[in-house]
Amino acid sequence: MSKNIFYADLDRINGKGVFLTGHGKGLVNKNSIVNGEYIANDMVRLIVKDGELFGYQGYIEKEENELTKIDYLLYFYAQSEVNQPAEPAIIDIDTYLQLSRHNIETGGELSLLMGFPLDTSSQKSINAYDEFEETLKQLSNATFIAVPFTLDENQRALFVNSVIK
Repeated sequence: MSKNIFYADLDRINGKGVFLTGHGKGLVNKNSIVNGEYIANDMVRLIVKDGELFGYQGYIEKEENELTKIDYLLYFYAQSEVNQPAEPAIIDIDTYLQLSRHNIETGGELSLLMGFPLDTSSQKSINAYDEFEETLKQLSNATFIAVPFTLDENQRALFVNSVIK
C-alpha cells in the first residue's frame, strides 16, 4: 500500500479511537453490542503527531480536523492461534507488532494485486511491515491489547466494551 496505509480497521468505541488488526476485526460493524462506530475498513492511513497516533480511511487524504485520535490498538486472535490470553490483556508494542505482522504483510500484497500504487518517492525501499513498525515506534501514549478468540461473537463484543474506557 502507499505510504502509511495499512490493512486494518479503525473504529470509535466508547468514544475512543481504536485501530484493529487480526481476525474478525470488523466486529463493530457486525455486532450491535459493541458501543461503537465503524470509521474505516481494511485501509487505514496512520499519522503520528507529537507521539500520538491518528488515522482515517486510507483511500483519500483528509484534513487535520477529520482525523481520529487512536488511543487503543487491538489484536484479535484467530481460533487456531496458540498462547491466547483467557481474557483481553494489555501487551507491549513488540508483541503487538509480532501478532499484527500477518495483517500488515498481507495488506501490502493485496494492494499490489488490486493495483494500488506503492509510494516510491522515498529513496530507500521499505516494506509495509517495516513502515508499520517505524510508525508505531514513534508513539508515546497508546494502549496495546490482545483479545482472545471466542466462539460466541457477543462475548468478544463484551470484552471489547469492557477494555476500552
